[in-house]
Amino acid sequence: ANGFSDDGGGDDDEDVESYDEESEEKAEEDLVRYNPDGSVRWKKSELVAFRAGAPAGGLFAIISLPGTQHKVTVDDVIVHNKLKPVETFSVGSVHTLKDILLVGSSHKTLVGLPFVSGAEVDVMVEEITRDAKMVVFKKRRRKNSQRRNGFRRDVTMLRVLDIRMPSEHADHKHNSRKEVT
Repeated sequence: ANGFSDDGGGDDDEDVESYDEESEEKAEEDLVRYNPDGSVRWKKSELVAFRAGAPAGGLFAIISLPGTQHKVTVDDVIVHNKLKPVETFSVGSVHTLKDILLVGSSHKTLVGLPFVSGAEVDVMVEEITRDAKMVVFKKRRRKNSQRRNGFRRDVTMLRVLDIRMPSEHADHKHNSRKEVT
């Protein structure tokens, strides 16, 4: 039954191997949900539908983080300047953002003045790293003077886990991304 003993049951060994293959396939499907750059991997049929003008569906929000605003949907990755304090925004921590400027779907849009009260976006800190190097080159012409410095900013990568409308609008009907074919 475990695949190692030879008790004359060859059929049992085949069942164990096929079961292992099925569980491996399911594990591989879970791993291939995201591209190496962190973006969501879509089926070709879904990408064609998006290009053809089919509604993206699902909820979207415009969130306000210190210094910038981002338009996000579920499973998006946000690359933002390093969020401080680092003890609070540690890798793997989940935060609920309440500074939501706009929440919308295919059927309804709520605009805040300045924020939508009751709307929430859950984000998870995926990585704290440094951005690609940016070269700062300064030259003073005809003075035989030039300077070349590199600069790498500290960034925090956030993944959007969930977007919630205010409770009085939470039951409205909208197309989710999986319903669009």
